[in-house]
Amino acid sequence: MYKNKSIACIIPARMSSSRFPGKPLAKINGRELVLRVADIANESKFVDRIIIATEDNIIKETVESEGYEAMITSSHYTCTHRVAEVASHLTEDYILNLQGDEPLTNPLDMAKVIAFGIDNDCDMVQPYRKAIPDEIADPDCVQMIVNNGKILHMQREPDTVTDNLITQIGLYFYKREVVADFPNCDMTWVKYWKGLDTIGFCGKYDVIPLEIAGTAQAIDRPHHIQIVEQILNAE
Repeated sequence: MYKNKSIACIIPARMSSSRFPGKPLAKINGRELVLRVADIANESKFVDRIIIATEDNIIKETVESEGYEAMITSSHYTCTHRVAEVASHLTEDYILNLQGDEPLTNPLDMAKVIAFGIDNDCDMVQPYRKAIPDEIADPDCVQMIVNNGKILHMQREPDTVTDNLITQIGLYFYKREVVADFPNCDMTWVKYWKGLDTIGFCGKYDVIPLEIAGTAQAIDRPHHIQIVEQILNAE
């Protein structure tokens, strides 16, 4: 709860990731990835409810065995559709979408995003960090372009040449009715432009960027497990 507004954190997770099948149950230092992410959400001082949104019973059973709530969804071609399906059944005022492959997310960053979104009555907040030159051409690192204080364009590869690129972070904050409306947004770019979900909101809703510290490593591919373990073990 923040300023009397209720907040649900929805964590989308599925076993059929194209780049890393079975990813949510891959273990990092002995604990499943999806549980590590849920643990992070559980540390947030503003989150009232945590729900893992999945189409896989094995994920549902795993998180429920650890005391977390899960909801089975239909099969979707984007994780935001999965979040939208769950959000449509909720009554909370706001939804925090924490990607299930972000085990280094800082709960303080989550609080910053929530406070900013509510304080400024934002339809949607898209956190970002400054781009690292070496990752501009990395398809696992989505780059974004801001114009007039709003997200204008997103890319996995440098199809637009510009010096004002910023890097998307797998954390999103919306008014509940905004994300629930996602299936009604124009999906043309989402379907045909490398599956960048946030583009579906652009033009219909104001997508406001917010810089946070973020992390330079999500779990997109199997070898990222070792990188994250090294980071965690060095702390």
